[in-house]
Amino acid sequence: MLSVPALFKILLIFALVVLATAKHVHLGLAAAIGGVLIALWQGLSPAAIAAATVRELFNPDLILLAVLLAGIMMFSSAMKKSGAMDTFSATIAKAAPSRRVALAVAPLLIGTLPMPGGAIISAPLVGAMNGDDARSPETLAAVNYWFRHVLELIWPLFPAFILTAGLTKIPVPTLIGLNLYAPITIYFLGMIFILPKAREISAIPRSPKDRPSLRAIVRGVAPLGIVLVGYGILDVIWELVSPSLGMNPDARSLVGRYVPVLLGLIIGSLYLIKIAGGPKIFKKSVTSSTLELIGVIIGIRVFSALMNAADLAHAASAELASAGIPAIIVIALLPFISGIVTGVGLGYVGLSIPIVMGLIASSGTPFTAGIIIASAFGYAGMMFSPLHVCMVVTVQHFKSSLPLTIRKFAIPLAIYLVIASAYGSLLIMLMR
Repeated sequence: MLSVPALFKILLIFALVVLATAKHVHLGLAAAIGGVLIALWQGLSPAAIAAATVRELFNPDLILLAVLLAGIMMFSSAMKKSGAMDTFSATIAKAAPSRRVALAVAPLLIGTLPMPGGAIISAPLVGAMNGDDARSPETLAAVNYWFRHVLELIWPLFPAFILTAGLTKIPVPTLIGLNLYAPITIYFLGMIFILPKAREISAIPRSPKDRPSLRAIVRGVAPLGIVLVGYGILDVIWELVSPSLGMNPDARSLVGRYVPVLLGLIIGSLYLIKIAGGPKIFKKSVTSSTLELIGVIIGIRVFSALMNAADLAHAASAELASAGIPAIIVIALLPFISGIVTGVGLGYVGLSIPIVMGLIASSGTPFTAGIIIASAFGYAGMMFSPLHVCMVVTVQHFKSSLPLTIRKFAIPLAIYLVIASAYGSLLIMLMR
């Protein structure tokens, strides 16, 4: 009987999952069904599939991940309802040294609060800063879209970042540190190609009346600042205290990944309640979007667990090695394709990283360097994707078009991939 290559199985099931999501099937459901199908095809029994699925559904890591994501979405909703988000963005806009910088910084900072289609929140602010009509609709759309996603690869509140850390078990500080080149590169490429200095018509007025005081700036950034500072302090405390507690390494790592940031969110939420005069801002903060996001996470984690149970990644990597195809090419292309066809960070992380991890392990590529390369290409695919909700809502707001908007940032995104490839190659050489 003719044996079907493991790589063909992966690509076919992957294509079916992508097709299902294109037909508006929930990504989490499509991923879970795809995991079941590929496990059956690989020869796992229904009992083994059920056991692997149940183990993952009751995995403390998955449960805490769902709780954390729900907490982040609730905090973002409360920021908006309390008016803290408007204060936050207005303060930064007034503090910026020029209109050009303000146009970049406003969506960047609003982008620190993850929410589906959240670019629609920063779009009106970007439009308001274009008071002299110096820039075209497609330029404003590209500005809002590009700068909103500058921090995508390092921000510890982003679902895709959290999922990457959870799947790979790379410590959050390490993941942030190694990816720090990305936001710096992306920001300056955006300033050069999307907001060139030659297009600057006028600076933001700098009269004493317009300049926010230090106290006003602190008040404006306080809610998010409290979360991040609280998280940082608690994480340091945990790293200092936990070795003496006698916990097993897995439990210690689990607590370190989730408890400090959850406590940081609670402290920030208490501050929001104080300035809003009560907890009413959290009423109905668990929305259908929050539940849908948690469903995506659950489906992706089930997909990952079944992929591991079926041992497909190792089988596929062995086939690639025997065929002479460099594993590093597949490590880069799978996330890139995942990003394009899903248009979401969770998509390229959840669908490709489980496969990529197996390829890295069997190819001899340093694990962390391989994940950094995969993340860069997944990010680029997501940014190019016409299915990305942020792109769609931005284009609609500014009455631009997808082709014109994509053309505005295609060159800097391509340059970013070249830089990311060179950086990844350097990491591989240093880590071997």
